[in-house]
Amino acid sequence: MIQIAGGINMISKIGEHSRRLDFQEIIEDEPDIIIMMPCGFDTKRTIFEYNNILKENQKWNSLKAVKNNQIFAVDANSFFSKPNIRTIDGLEILAKIIQPDKFETLKVAEGSFSHIK
Repeated sequence: MIQIAGGINMISKIGEHSRRLDFQEIIEDEPDIIIMMPCGFDTKRTIFEYNNILKENQKWNSLKAVKNNQIFAVDANSFFSKPNIRTIDGLEILAKIIQPDKFETLKVAEGSFSHIK
């Protein structure tokens, strides 16, 4: 989905199951954009956990994506955790995040993603 939306998936390979990501992997990959989508979490829960766990973390705050204010939370439970008819909506959400200028007028469900600041 990330590749179709115009991004580069740096944490998994096509066909692999989702997995827990080691923090060191994020540091080594130094992503331009981070889209947080913990399995089963909606946007509000993801932001809550972010604020409690990562927001004040020194290593986290040293990442390029964080410094450039390119952190997003998506409603993983509704659009990404299981294949269903909303998969296309999930693809549109990713496209809107990854290529905001190109998809500025694209309408996605309210609350489907949030820019974490």
